[in-house]
Amino acid sequence: MAKTKVTARQNTNVETKADIKKKVQMLGNEYATAIKAYEKASEVVKKLQKQERKSEEKIQRMTALHQMHQKPRIQKPKPALQKRIQEKEDGLKKIQKRLRKALKVEESAKDEMEEAEAEWKFEAMCSGEAYQEKGEWKWRE
Repeated sequence: MAKTKVTARQNTNVETKADIKKKVQMLGNEYATAIKAYEKASEVVKKLQKQERKSEEKIQRMTALHQMHQKPRIQKPKPALQKRIQEKEDGLKKIQKRLRKALKVEESAKDEMEEAEAEWKFEAMCSGEAYQEKGEWKWRE
């Protein structure tokens, strides 16, 4: 009777400590990039919100001025002012449309940032490269 030799399948995906550390650092870099993208998106949102506020205030002032000129004692209506108010309202609508898009981009960037953070922290902790102590991340040497 012939004997057959059974060999166990070898794991070819063994990562060295240097590979693991490199992977954790790469994930950390991705997380840093995601943070910057979120901050940039937040700045765009803040800028558009400021533009929206200024535009609304300008429209309110112009509308009040227009209504003041519509009183019976001043008999000429101001069509030029009315036209400018309409232009400002159209501009406001464009700002609001851009703001809605920017809010979606900001939300997406926030989600990506949170995912990158979770992945980085998970890999760092599971690999033993980092640990958390009193709310601070510390690297093992």
